[in-house]
Amino acid sequence: MSSPDFSQNYFQLFELPVQFAIDTQLLGNRYRQLQRELHPDRYASAAEHEKRVAVQYSAFVNEAYSALRSPLKRALYLLELKGMSQQEISGQQVDGGFLIEQMELREKLESMHDLVDPDTVLDHLVAEISSDIKIHQAEFEAAYNQSDLTAAASACVKMQYLEKILQEAEQIESELMDS
Repeated sequence: MSSPDFSQNYFQLFELPVQFAIDTQLLGNRYRQLQRELHPDRYASAAEHEKRVAVQYSAFVNEAYSALRSPLKRALYLLELKGMSQQEISGQQVDGGFLIEQMELREKLESMHDLVDPDTVLDHLVAEISSDIKIHQAEFEAAYNQSDLTAAASACVKMQYLEKILQEAEQIESELMDS
């Protein structure tokens, strides 16, 4: 293994352009290649220091892969690379209309267990939320590409809200399957 470079950003590590739209197949291939290079068996006879560096680098690779694989984490990371802190991002204002929609979605989720046919309604809801997430991903990408970091951060906040609701919907879905 060549000497690990912890100063690389995640995109450099995976030899990808620093942008929102990435080739996920290339990401996966490069990840597997790095994991092979870092496999513990390759360091069985190495000095303790080399083993430690390999373990640290493997953790770095896993963290980078996790960040780039998720559109939301990738968007947040891109803003971080532009110098925005997590506090600045989460402090972005989102319009009242969006917040009302979130409250309505949450109310629909809360009433799921009372419905006669919750599965169909839940499927529609999950599809609606997923579609909204894609809209805000496109919104993020457009704003980021135009260097409008405020609008990009606002789109990120919306994606965070929707991802959280999507997780809740998936949780309800699995509860309904179990009952």
